[in-house]
Amino acid sequence: MKPVFLVLALLSTVLWLGCGDDRPPGTAGNESALVGGTCMNNSECEQGLCEDGFRFPGGTCTVSCGNTGNCPQGSACGALASGWVCLVNCRDASDCRTDYLCEAVTEAGTNETSMVSVCIGPAR
Repeated sequence: MKPVFLVLALLSTVLWLGCGDDRPPGTAGNESALVGGTCMNNSECEQGLCEDGFRFPGGTCTVSCGNTGNCPQGSACGALASGWVCLVNCRDASDCRTDYLCEAVTEAGTNETSMVSVCIGPAR
């Protein structure tokens, strides 16, 4: 009985260690230089990508992505006209920076039927 218990305990440990989060280190948020914080140029962002324009009032630090699994905790990969970028997740506008809305956008890397709520400036 003991060898079976030992094998099960070892297997459980291996499976537990393999079930980590594969997202990049760091956390997104309205003050984050990784994803979500304000920026005027790329050098102000951890990954060197500052999105600007009418959908990004005050600029937003972000990360290029292929799917949400490529985004840090607290963000999702949005498919925008300007490309696929990580944006801060939200439930409503109170989760977002001033001048930003909580809006559903197509989640990048999906079959274009999956939507994700993220903080983004209003559409024109």
